[in-house]
Amino acid sequence: MRMAAVRWATLMAVLAVVVAGCASAPAAAAPAPSAPTNRTVTLASSVGPRNAIVHRPSRLPANSPLVVVIHGAYGSAEQMRSSLGWDALADKDGFEVAYPNGFGKFWNAGYCCGIAHTRNVDDVGFLHGLVGQLVTQDGVDPRRVYAVGMSNGAMMTYAWACARPEDLAGIGPVAGALVAPCQPAPAITVVAVHGTADRNVPINGGVGPRSVSHYPYPSLAVSLAPFVAADGCAPMPKQVDRPPVRVSTWTCSGERNVTLAVVAGLGHDWPGSRPPSAIKRVVRQTPPLDATTFLWSHLRTSALS
Repeated sequence: MRMAAVRWATLMAVLAVVVAGCASAPAAAAPAPSAPTNRTVTLASSVGPRNAIVHRPSRLPANSPLVVVIHGAYGSAEQMRSSLGWDALADKDGFEVAYPNGFGKFWNAGYCCGIAHTRNVDDVGFLHGLVGQLVTQDGVDPRRVYAVGMSNGAMMTYAWACARPEDLAGIGPVAGALVAPCQPAPAITVVAVHGTADRNVPINGGVGPRSVSHYPYPSLAVSLAPFVAADGCAPMPKQVDRPPVRVSTWTCSGERNVTLAVVAGLGHDWPGSRPPSAIKRVVRQTPPLDATTFLWSHLRTSALS
C-alpha cells in the first residue's frame, strides 16, 4: 500500500508540473499579415526591354481589377507611384496597379509626343502586352482593366482605347487631350479631369504657352465628343457645382458613363497629389478634388461585356 501511495503521489506531482508548464507557456503569436508585393516586370519590344512597376496587395483574389497608371512627359513610373496614392487605394479596395515607363520618358499617343512619337514607338502594343502578362501571371480580370494617365499619359489612355478597345473597360485622362485617330470611337467609360488654368494643355484647345510639344491640342469638349456619341449618351450632361469643382455627368446607354470634373483655377496638375519630396512638404489647404479617388469611384463599376 505504501509503495502504491508513493507512486500515486509521484504521478500527481509530475502531472502538476506538466499542467503548470502548459498554463505558463505563452500563446502562439498570430501570423503577421503578408505585405503587399512590389515588383518590376519587363517585356521585350522593338526598341529594347520595356518595364513597369507592379503593386499587388496581399491576399488579392484572382479576377481582381487592374489599373494602369501612365505618367506624363518627362515623368516616370516611380514618380506616379509615389505621388498619387494608388497603392494605398488598391490595398483598401482590392485591385492591382501597374505603372509602366514610357520610351525616353514619353508616350507615342498619336500625333504627340517627344522621342516616342518621332521614333514611332508602338506604345499601344507595349501596354497591350503588359496587360496580357499580368492576366497570365497574376490572374487579373481582363474584363476590368482601366487606364488612367496624366498629360501625355492621359493622351496615351485615349490612344490605347481607340486602338485596342477590347483591352479596356474605362479610361481616366487627367489634363490631356485626344491626339490619336479615333474613328469610330469605342463605346467605353471615360472619366476626365481638367483645370481651367492649364497652360500646357489648354482646356479650350490650342498651343499652350507652357506646352512641351507645341502641338495645337483639341479642346476638352472636342476630345470627349466622340466618346459621348459612341456611348449613346444624352447630348447635355447633368451638372453639379461644388466650387471650385463642376462635375458633369452624361446619361449613357448600358453601364458605361462619361464624367468630367473641371476645377476652376487649376493648372496642369493632378489634383490631390502629394508633393514629390518630404522636404517640400508644407501645410496646405485640402485640395478641391482628389483625382485618384474620383477616377476610381467612377471607373470601377464598368466592365467589358
